[in-house]
Amino acid sequence: MKTTAKVVVLFLRDNDHCKRLSDPINPATFHMEALLPFSEAVKLDRGNANVRPPSEKKPPFKAMIDTVAEDPEIFHLKNRGITYLCDRFEFDNSNRKITVQIPNIPTEKYDEDGIPKFGIADGGHTFKVIQQVVSGLPDYTQNPDWLEPFVRVHFLSGEGSQEANVEGIVEALNTSSQVQQFTLDEYQNKFDTLKEALSKSGFDTDLVAFRENEEKEWHVVEIIQRMSCFLKERWVETHPGSMYKSKGKALELFTSDSTQKEFFKLYDVIKDVVTLPEFIESRFSEGLVALKSLGKLRAVRTLKKPLTRPGAPYTTRHKIDMAALLPMAAAFRECLQLKGDRYSWRVDPRKVFEKCAESLHKTLVNKSKQVRITSHLGTDMEYWAACSQAVMRAVMNIWEEQVAVASRG
Repeated sequence: MKTTAKVVVLFLRDNDHCKRLSDPINPATFHMEALLPFSEAVKLDRGNANVRPPSEKKPPFKAMIDTVAEDPEIFHLKNRGITYLCDRFEFDNSNRKITVQIPNIPTEKYDEDGIPKFGIADGGHTFKVIQQVVSGLPDYTQNPDWLEPFVRVHFLSGEGSQEANVEGIVEALNTSSQVQQFTLDEYQNKFDTLKEALSKSGFDTDLVAFRENEEKEWHVVEIIQRMSCFLKERWVETHPGSMYKSKGKALELFTSDSTQKEFFKLYDVIKDVVTLPEFIESRFSEGLVALKSLGKLRAVRTLKKPLTRPGAPYTTRHKIDMAALLPMAAAFRECLQLKGDRYSWRVDPRKVFEKCAESLHKTLVNKSKQVRITSHLGTDMEYWAACSQAVMRAVMNIWEEQVAVASRG
């Protein structure tokens, strides 16, 4: 995609604060190191290269703010700085000036397909600190002993900052600071088909965190974990207890080229699959089973007021631990049938639940007596199997009723 250029001009305090570097391997990749005062570094455009938004709640952020307040003169020594991807840069030593050229792209278009990646590839939290400090500069300068901090900025342009290679650069830089895998997957557009399927089903994707530090009602790995429990062809001889135990394994299944198509089969029923635990929780809470018995279980917490989770149209007065809910919900994969390359419901899971709710509740009560820790329910294969059997019995009963009605007709 062709874009117009935008220019950012930065001024150095001293020419010795800037140094060009030659790339040891690729002469078409250009590097420049600069030590910039905060009031100049803040002029940079954040861009769209960084894979995760900054969080002011993170300990590193708070530690940087403390350094600014207490030891501003050593900030550039304690902080690893910013890596900045740009189209090109120029250093004018006669005017102590750096001119940085970047794509001129509106912020709202940053995530669109074909938009080149530019800006802060590493150091997003550092840049957020700089912005916060500069906005409050009058407060800091009231202290006559306070010095404006500097930050190291590594400018990168040429072949090394082009879109073909930027993902690998950003991934490597951010993996070193322990960026979560799902954030990198989002950066590489691996969730695009999932977003499309969720939107098509009526599920608001704005409620879903696809990157770390996003405070949303849902989490993409949570959604994938639930879907992974409905991979009917995968869980024939065993139950998906491993998916409860490790969301990371579920994420690996989804992002792997060899297994991702298994998830695609669920896209026509995705909203039902994702929100089934909330449906079960709500129906239990409505009195489908004895509430007095339900409320006494360790896996159940009675809420002070009704709760409706955004994205799931179900209200509950009881919060049931996912270790108890997930095996119940996953058992309804028995209601799925494969038509072509997509699953559909051969029996409505909500109708099935009405018939097996009491049995599922009894299973939970009995198993709760055998485990000391609620989370053990999520890895108890006997519990998974009992839930599955309860659902299958209900499915068989519905089929028998349908056959009986058809024979009379």
